[in-house]
Amino acid sequence: MTMYWKPAALAACLILAGCGGKPDAATSAPTPIGGVPSGTHRTVALADLPAPYNAANLENGELIFVKCRNCHSADPTEGNKTGPNLHNVFERHTGSQANFKYSAAMAANPHDKWTAEELDKWLSKPKDYLPGTKMFFNGIDNPSDRRDVIAYLLIATEK
Repeated sequence: MTMYWKPAALAACLILAGCGGKPDAATSAPTPIGGVPSGTHRTVALADLPAPYNAANLENGELIFVKCRNCHSADPTEGNKTGPNLHNVFERHTGSQANFKYSAAMAANPHDKWTAEELDKWLSKPKDYLPGTKMFFNGIDNPSDRRDVIAYLLIATEK
């Protein structure tokens, strides 16, 4: 039993060495959604978003978007999946993501560009928004959940 006190004491010292003191500005900066440090990649913050998205719960939005990741990516280095890549989706013309084969309904979509408001309508029930879409998704019924995922996308896709 006495042979274990030294490693335990060393571990306790290492743990306690991290306590106290003033945090370094580089290590205390908040880490935005996705684990990308501020100033590295993301340039939009929650406070920068227009109402009601500036009051969203980003953690909830990210959790909801996990369901979307099977078909979509917001990473600019990834290509399209079953659905188009969503990087820079906002203010992009509908049905215009390069190298993605859209349904005839989306190709003929009368909506000009994806905005937060249009995406809210789409996410409510895609098949009602655009009959004939090939997107297999029932929608998000809860308006707060839609707000949260849109706010997350506004930041994650670099509006």
